[in-house]
Amino acid sequence: MKPKNIKDLQTQSRKLRVRRVDRDTLVVESTSNQLAHHVVTISFQDDQIHARCTCPWAIHRGIACSHVMAALEYLARQKGRKLSFWLTEQDAQRQRQRVLYLRGERPEEGVWITSRNDRPPQRDPRRATAQHPQIH
Repeated sequence: MKPKNIKDLQTQSRKLRVRRVDRDTLVVESTSNQLAHHVVTISFQDDQIHARCTCPWAIHRGIACSHVMAALEYLARQKGRKLSFWLTEQDAQRQRQRVLYLRGERPEEGVWITSRNDRPPQRDPRRATAQHPQIH
């Protein structure tokens, strides 16, 4: 079951705190109770992502809850990447970025993700010197 308000969930997910427990497991604070946390497990296979969460939405076969989004965004930030989530492949492809697929229980129940560089481009110090020679 896909969320209908994916952009609202994405905004909400960016406010959640995430802690990595091990390679595939992260703990994300609850959106409804700041004293509670949900466990998110993630595995990657090529350009497909499989994720599970302990929140009620995910337990009832929902995919792309805010906790999974927060966990994926946390992992992306570690690599200098930023993610966006889309309900259709066409919307994701229009972004002209790397496209990943967050799979649901059934292959057609997924959410598309785009990944883009979040770091500013590095300036080449040799070019800067050549353009602005030092005065001696």
